[in-house]
Amino acid sequence: FRIINYKKRVNLYWDVTKKEKIKIKYLYQVFGISKQAYYKRIHSQKSKELYHKQILQLVLNIRKIHPRCGTRKLAEYMRPELKMRQLKIGREALFTLLRDNDLLIKKTKQFHITTDSKHFFYKSPNLLKDMRLTHSEQAVVCDITYIKTDQGHAYLSLVTDPYSKKIMGYALEDNMKVEMVKKALKMANSNFQFKHLEQVIHHSDRGIQYCCPEYSEFSQKLGFQLSTTQH
Repeated sequence: FRIINYKKRVNLYWDVTKKEKIKIKYLYQVFGISKQAYYKRIHSQKSKELYHKQILQLVLNIRKIHPRCGTRKLAEYMRPELKMRQLKIGREALFTLLRDNDLLIKKTKQFHITTDSKHFFYKSPNLLKDMRLTHSEQAVVCDITYIKTDQGHAYLSLVTDPYSKKIMGYALEDNMKVEMVKKALKMANSNFQFKHLEQVIHHSDRGIQYCCPEYSEFSQKLGFQLSTTQH
């Protein structure tokens, strides 16, 4: 768009697509407003844009320090600066402003599933369900999680004492093969400090790594009694 000034100093509107010149006064008539109201609205819109620009700059400054900061936290972090600059914006208005400028934090999807329970291997009963633990090394809980690194994702196998909350064994690999969970359990077994007259309960989810015969036989040879969640 551009404005052309003729000898009579009449402002004209240039429509690039239709190649027609339309007097701005016709626009007043179409929208049923006066010339003063038209320019007042333009001035109001520019002031609003400048107002929002200041708030968006505050948002970007905070996001440099807290990249995953959501709307609620942003409102808290911005409150002192808004007060100092005499700016006001509610949480809902801030949400709308962020959405219109594509600044909302997108929820991350869980692409890394660490439990595959869809298998036909034997699943042991849950021995910890109604059991009250009374001392350390009475049971261990095994699980797998993933860790995001600069080179990709790594998988961490943990063996934890549910009574003392101590990590008894661990193994870190770039895959979830059974060898990883065997390493973690072997470390946990070597870290036991007490002699056990009874079998230590080995509790885990129903993941294929814990239920496959290779791991079941390995853990039972070490003296563990297997236990798995039922859901």
